Amino acid sequence: MKKNIFIWGALILTGISGALAQQPVTGSITGKLVDTVGKQNLSQASVAVLQSSTEKQTAFSVTDRGGQFIIRNIAQGDYRLQISFEGYEPITRRFSITSDSNSSSIDFGMMYMNRRNDSLKEVVIERPPVQIKKDTVEYNASSFAVKPNAVAEDLLKKMPGVQVDKSGTVTAQGETVQRVMVNGKRFFSDDPKLATRNLPPDIIDKIQVFDDLSDQSKFTGIDDGNRVKTINIVTKKNAQQGYFGKLVAGGGTDETYDESINMHRFDGNQQISLLGQANDINKQNFTIQDVLGNSGGRRGGGGGTAATNQLSPSITTVWAAGANYRDNWGPNTDAYGSYFFNNQHVATYTQDTLQKQFNGDSTNYGTGHSTSIQQTENHRIAFNIEHRFDSSNSLIFRPNISFQSTTPKGSSFSSAADNNHLPVNSLNGNSSSINSGFNINNANLQFRHKFKKPFRTISLDLSTTANVNDGYGYQYSVDSLYKLDSVKVINQYYNDSLHSYTVTPTLSYTEPVGKNQILEFRYSYNYTHSNTIGNTYDYSDTTKLYSTFDSLFSNSYKFTSHSSNFSLTYRIQSPNKFNLSIGSGIQFTEYISVNTTKNITVAHNYINFTPTVNFQYSFSNTQRLRINYMGRTGQPSASQLQPLTTTTDDINFQSGNPNLKPQFTHSLRMLYASFDPVSQHTVFATINASTTLNDIQSLSIPTFNGGDSSTYVNLNGTYNFSGYFNYGFALKKPKSNLNFITNVNYTQSQNLLETRDSAKNYAIAVKHNYTRNTTLSETVSWTTNIKKNFDMNFSYNPVYVIATNSINPSSNQNYFKQIFSAEFTAYTNSGWLIAAEFDYTYYNTYVPGYNVSAPILTPSIAKQLFKKKNGELRFTVFDVFNKNAYVSKSSGANGVGGFTINKTNVLSRYASLTFTYNLNNFAGSNQRGMPGMFRRGGGGGGGGGGRQRDF
Repeated sequence: MKKNIFIWGALILTGISGALAQQPVTGSITGKLVDTVGKQNLSQASVAVLQSSTEKQTAFSVTDRGGQFIIRNIAQGDYRLQISFEGYEPITRRFSITSDSNSSSIDFGMMYMNRRNDSLKEVVIERPPVQIKKDTVEYNASSFAVKPNAVAEDLLKKMPGVQVDKSGTVTAQGETVQRVMVNGKRFFSDDPKLATRNLPPDIIDKIQVFDDLSDQSKFTGIDDGNRVKTINIVTKKNAQQGYFGKLVAGGGTDETYDESINMHRFDGNQQISLLGQANDINKQNFTIQDVLGNSGGRRGGGGGTAATNQLSPSITTVWAAGANYRDNWGPNTDAYGSYFFNNQHVATYTQDTLQKQFNGDSTNYGTGHSTSIQQTENHRIAFNIEHRFDSSNSLIFRPNISFQSTTPKGSSFSSAADNNHLPVNSLNGNSSSINSGFNINNANLQFRHKFKKPFRTISLDLSTTANVNDGYGYQYSVDSLYKLDSVKVINQYYNDSLHSYTVTPTLSYTEPVGKNQILEFRYSYNYTHSNTIGNTYDYSDTTKLYSTFDSLFSNSYKFTSHSSNFSLTYRIQSPNKFNLSIGSGIQFTEYISVNTTKNITVAHNYINFTPTVNFQYSFSNTQRLRINYMGRTGQPSASQLQPLTTTTDDINFQSGNPNLKPQFTHSLRMLYASFDPVSQHTVFATINASTTLNDIQSLSIPTFNGGDSSTYVNLNGTYNFSGYFNYGFALKKPKSNLNFITNVNYTQSQNLLETRDSAKNYAIAVKHNYTRNTTLSETVSWTTNIKKNFDMNFSYNPVYVIATNSINPSSNQNYFKQIFSAEFTAYTNSGWLIAAEFDYTYYNTYVPGYNVSAPILTPSIAKQLFKKKNGELRFTVFDVFNKNAYVSKSSGANGVGGFTINKTNVLSRYASLTFTYNLNNFAGSNQRGMPGMFRRGGGGGGGGGGRQRDF
């Protein structure tokens, strides 16, 4: 027995020794990069390890703040070390990893990089397609190929973690991009499309994606929670001295036309851009901004929503023009601003069907249609001045104002019947109005001072918001209420106005309390005043004038609010590793609302807390995690607090509740980003979750005329959750990128609903109703990166929605939607192009007559013209099969069980012939002066904003 144990032990030891002996040999390399002239450390330099035999990249890293790098787990073999840094000559070293202990760990020591001599032939440096730098994801534009005559939007479609929909809305890491900057400065204020749909990709060097912070947060280093998903476009150095642009002129069948022009002059720090657009085919190279809200539509449909792309509902005619300016007014002052004008004519026709279920055995069914035409004119003016008095004091001034006028008019008809097919009501009306006003959106002035002691700062920010909206209109309707055996005629004139302003001064002081630690003391005061007038006058058959004041349709009030917020935040960070800030504030709020129509006064005082936690952790130079928590209070509005009843249609009535409490929302946000430079695999993940305590929701009471009488109550149990996961990787044959994107959304909203129980002699009961919606979505995206002759984008997006209602489970409505999109361009060296876009939408609403199966094919053929191929003549047929259609589905209003389905008019088939001319003239290419624009000297460049200061 002992002999057997000895033999088995010897065998095990022999096996372990053999296994250890067969373990692969791995090694590591280290080094430090230093500038030869200034002797400063070079951080963020690219360090790549390539196999000597195949030149295949096996490892990649970037240098840290001290210029050092270390790469581990390098397998045994012969390699070439390649180091590159923009503006410097590359470094190449040969090395080998062997079993010899002296060759398994190699220290290259201090490595000096020579600044590149621009007179020498430029060396092309291959940068990785994606880099993660602190809180910024940076894409190398040259790693992604696009088709001829592309715009920046086409480049963004190629990048992992970034999606662009048909309307031009850009989503990055699961969140909508709200701001696009050019070389670190705002471009046309905060309208992303004016950059993504007008700038060409061939001038772009890098795309940076990050969450931009407020000016005060960037200065103090303390995150105040005011983040804006932002893209910064960094232009190539040779594109910062010259001019470029594009001219498009086209016309087609059915009197369609499509004209646009954009011209850009970049001269170092000076940038001038001019844009223009006119078409009647639902193309908008800008973002719609309605500063007056949904004005004018009391009854009869009001105004329709402008179409944002050729597959959107409604027919929109657009005339637009704008200018963007940026310059340095001396060495200490940066100035940039923009003006943009747009005029939209929107024609909308909608058919709808609805099912409105009050309880298990009481249901209304309705159908209807509406027609509306709306003319909107908008002027947007924005400006920014950043001045540095000296190294310690600076000033930022960001004024802005928008003017808008709107003239909507429309008509509508609807009818409803109960579950016994007996008529409940029929409503036939029309309306028209004229509205005008202006809006100042968060214009601010900020003074900042740095003390001699590092990270001791003080800043004062003054923010102002103002809104003026004046309008008047007419509404006429005939309401037949069959169960009440009544016919009501509404013939009214109304004038509405809202004049409001808010002033918010904020004082912030930061004090270092230890190594890599600071405290921030912040005080903010908010004053809001508004005057709302809503007066309605009925038509008098006696006087033949609109002279009878109607108090039920009228609601005028004055509202004043004062609040003070004191907060304390502590921040600690380990450079290049983690950043943590924890803070909380206390807010004292008092406000008073005086209803001048009914002479009712409501006053309240509240005390609220505002906790905040922000944490960022860097696992490595290519892997980041960020977690944000925020607790915020939402105050009830003046209209929600007023103890009076109003209506806008004599069918639905709203009453306020003076006993409402403020609601409090807990919000959690988690973002993870990872990029493997060797395999070029990318992972982006985002989780957003929130819950609201004392949520302000409605109590609905169905009426016999088919409408609702509602008020407001505080309820607990409102939840929102959304998850986003993007996994992408590069394919070698063909050279392309494949991305899998998963979106999961869950919402639970609620309300109270008064029902009548038929089993208990129709006794009245108030029930707590929960509406839960779950959306499951998967997107498969494939984009090619072939440098010439072929370009293709493909995506498939199935969406399944589960909608449930706790009181009326029989009214639960699910639906399935899938969208298949493909666009390809094939072109020859001789200048011929063949292209096509194909979109297939399948939408099953489970309601006959309101399902959609729409294959939309748009082919085109083009010929490039002139010696430089900067001209193009293109023939296009939109929607060859004439199958374009649009349907939308929504759950019941006020949380009542049921649904509403709308079918809206869309753009139909047309053919067009379009001529495009590209202008491109940069320094170093026999540049000529651009007519009408002066030349000047100056440097260029600029990086992204939004980063916190490092200690």
